[in-house]
Amino acid sequence: MATTEEYVTSKQIKTRLKRSAGQLDGVLRMMDENRPCEDVLVQLSAVKSSIDKAMKLVIARNINNCVDAMTTTDVQNLEHSLDLLLKTK
Repeated sequence: MATTEEYVTSKQIKTRLKRSAGQLDGVLRMMDENRPCEDVLVQLSAVKSSIDKAMKLVIARNINNCVDAMTTTDVQNLEHSLDLLLKTK
C-alpha cells in the first residue's frame, strides 16, 4: 500500500480534479449528442469514482498534516480504514 507521503501533493490533487472536470465536460457533450442513457451513466460513474479518489487524496493530505506524532503503522492503518470507507460508499 502507498504511504501518505507518496500521494498527497497539491499538484496530484489538482490533476485528479482537472481529469474529473474533463470527464464531466464529456458527459455534457454526450447529453448534447443525445447519447444513450447507458453510455452517459457509465461516464457519470467514472466521474464519481474520480471525485472519490480526489476526496481520498485531500483527506490523506489532511491526515498527514495532523498526525505528526503517529507512527507510520498508525498512519497506514488510518489509510487502510479510509480505503475501506470509500469503497463502501
